[in-house]
Amino acid sequence: MRHLIVGLVLVGWLQAPTESIGGDGLRVSTFSVDITPPLGQPVGLGFIPILKTAEHPLLARGILLQDESTSCVICTLDWMEVHNESYDFLRQQIGEAAGVHASHVAVHCLHQHTAPAISTAAQQLQLQETDPRRIASAEYLLNVAKKVTAAIRISQSNWRPVTLIGTGKARVERVASSRRIEKADGSLQGRGSNTKSSPQLRELEEGLIDPWVRTVSLENADAAVVQMHYYASHPQSFYGDGRASYDVPGIIRARLEQTSKVFQLYVTGCGGDVAFGKYNDGSREARTELTARLQDGIERSIASLERHPVESIKWSTERIRLPLRSDEEFSEAGNRRILRDPKSTESQRRKAAIALAWIERCNSGRLVELSCLSVSHVQMLYLPGEPFVQYQLAAQQMRPDQFVCVAGYGDCGMGYIGGDRIFTDRGGYEQTYSFAGPCETLFTRTIQTLLTDSSRTAAGEE
Repeated sequence: MRHLIVGLVLVGWLQAPTESIGGDGLRVSTFSVDITPPLGQPVGLGFIPILKTAEHPLLARGILLQDESTSCVICTLDWMEVHNESYDFLRQQIGEAAGVHASHVAVHCLHQHTAPAISTAAQQLQLQETDPRRIASAEYLLNVAKKVTAAIRISQSNWRPVTLIGTGKARVERVASSRRIEKADGSLQGRGSNTKSSPQLRELEEGLIDPWVRTVSLENADAAVVQMHYYASHPQSFYGDGRASYDVPGIIRARLEQTSKVFQLYVTGCGGDVAFGKYNDGSREARTELTARLQDGIERSIASLERHPVESIKWSTERIRLPLRSDEEFSEAGNRRILRDPKSTESQRRKAAIALAWIERCNSGRLVELSCLSVSHVQMLYLPGEPFVQYQLAAQQMRPDQFVCVAGYGDCGMGYIGGDRIFTDRGGYEQTYSFAGPCETLFTRTIQTLLTDSSRTAAGEE
């Protein structure tokens, strides 16, 4: 199974781009397919219990965009995460089905914790070849690739023209809150996705967030065809009960599509250090209230749409090498010792395997990609890992003349991507699952390069 996946990935990176060229103007097709894992099977890395029931189906949803010179795919997954080799494999398979190079494919997880995290490379380091979890996860990844690529091929018989692009935003009240609150002594107080066991955490300040939801609407003269909504927060309400669910964003997505008859995409932004904790006690009632408030924000964002003719489209990519951490806990030798130690716990072994998979990926020379889709004055950034909200806010400040939307949760092999201060912070959780070292300057400069270069080209400034 490992050789099959690796072989397919390497073929993709060696192929030249094979973009399909359409007729006059921009056009879009859409796809949506159920990728719920087989219930009762040990699919994923094991962060959550084996899924026993499905409250909602987990979906892969996305769009293909194409004009005379540019083709690309944006695919969102109702998954917690996808890492390294598995991420590359999905992009390659999607690209082949769509007729584009893998570098023109953005795959992004919504990061629900009621869904699996996938990393074949980590499982090959942690588990024996005959381990049921390793087998079930590898088979599931292949089945998801088959389902998604089949849906993409079918979608290409249903292209629709796009002549207008609409942009809107609205402030969302009492949903997102920071997971890292600085105390008077300078140390950090952590606050997760729900505060059921620590109600006093709900009394703390909201902290640094991006309170705005942003909507991009692809339209023609007759009607909207696709609407994409970008909001930065961990999206889960409650989890850990063996229940598959697309949770708050999926509930809203389904409701909007039912009422509007417009294809809806929800995209999770830079929510690595942002969650629902301040406003979430972990109850179903809290989920209902959070869903209603976020949906209200999205509906107001749609109502505020300003429409402009589509003048240009550009896809830009930057590849970077993120540094490895130098501390012993994140070293290759230290993590191999954990895997060899029979006294290591399951969570210790899982984390060590994820760390080693990242180290091996870096040592192999495979770089990390950041992408930007520019359509007229709209720029949509697609970033790896669990980036902190500071990068989303910085991107918007870099180009105040553009409508900038940001997605996180692409390839999550490196875990959280925070500012450099996390490595000296006292308290907080995220730095304990940050497998890349200090990279704030590199990450910020790369974002700026993408926003600047793609904007110039889209504006015709060759």
